[in-house]
Amino acid sequence: MKSDTPQAAPAVTAEGEAFDSAPKRLKYVTVPAPAPGSSVAIAPGVRWARIPLPMDLNHINVWLVETDGGCVIVDTGMAVQMGKDAWEAIERETFATQPVRAVFITHIHPDHSGLAAWLQERYRVPVLMSSRTYDMLRVMSTGEGRPPTGKIEEFFHSHGLSDVAQVQPMFKPERFGRMTSGLPQVERYTADGDAVRWGDSEWLALQTDGHAHGHLCLSNEAARVLISGDQVLPSISSNISYGFHIADANPLGSYLDSLQRLRKLSPETLVLPSHGIPFYGLQQRIDDLTSHHEEQLVKVTERCREPKTAAELLPSMFRRELKGMHLFLAFGEALAHLEYLVHAGRVQRQTANGIVRYAAQ
Repeated sequence: MKSDTPQAAPAVTAEGEAFDSAPKRLKYVTVPAPAPGSSVAIAPGVRWARIPLPMDLNHINVWLVETDGGCVIVDTGMAVQMGKDAWEAIERETFATQPVRAVFITHIHPDHSGLAAWLQERYRVPVLMSSRTYDMLRVMSTGEGRPPTGKIEEFFHSHGLSDVAQVQPMFKPERFGRMTSGLPQVERYTADGDAVRWGDSEWLALQTDGHAHGHLCLSNEAARVLISGDQVLPSISSNISYGFHIADANPLGSYLDSLQRLRKLSPETLVLPSHGIPFYGLQQRIDDLTSHHEEQLVKVTERCREPKTAAELLPSMFRRELKGMHLFLAFGEALAHLEYLVHAGRVQRQTANGIVRYAAQ
């Protein structure tokens, strides 16, 4: 079941930065990745399927968890035709004998939540997610509570970004709407610590913030299986962003804390990530991700010996030209590291003439 050899890691992706662990740090499963429209058994009571994505990161792993008389879908893919086609093929292969009983969403991002409403309407089933995920989904889908354009411009200008026009489209409801199938109905929210019983298995919902506020992992401690969403990925350092529209004032701190919470799970845990190959080596991967961010924090602190804006730090943190979505994610990541350092007392925020700079203590 285990293998030391990973598939080739992606290059830089829209989701974050390619970041492999060293060879033999992780043990990847030998089960071949399923083709779009099919599924394979990956753990007791869990099937693995892949839904294609129309982006640099070209797939999302979704999970079909056995329950009484059917299965629960965990995550969905984006609301694009290739995703719907893949689900219709899975329907023909699997749902005739294991009908859909519910849809569970790990977090807000459209590759995870985009087809929730479509699946709900198709199968007439409940959709489960955290209350925070639903609140953000409602705002992003409807524009309700969206900050005024002027506030968006003011925020990015204050952190040194001159070309705000590149990031403005990220806040438009119609952009999010193109990637989602609408707002699903949620009758009951799943909260941190909730025990979810599906069939003979009990899954514990663990709120793991940082990458997305309200992000939920699912842990089956008896079977030693973790559905990790985007919180722990085998070959990508997930984007951690700070912004005025984000409720978490220290998302990188939340992310690193959540990793330590997950680190307490069994060393024999099989990690089912949203992107890449399922693997063993949860503690090693958490250590590698933590070290990666600590190295970035040291680099950022050193650069702030002379006060810097977030925009001025981008060239030293990222190895590529940044435009559009890549710029938006990179900018949020730079701010997340800076604000972590502010909370840790390692740098201080200085504002003069409407411009925010960060200076090492």
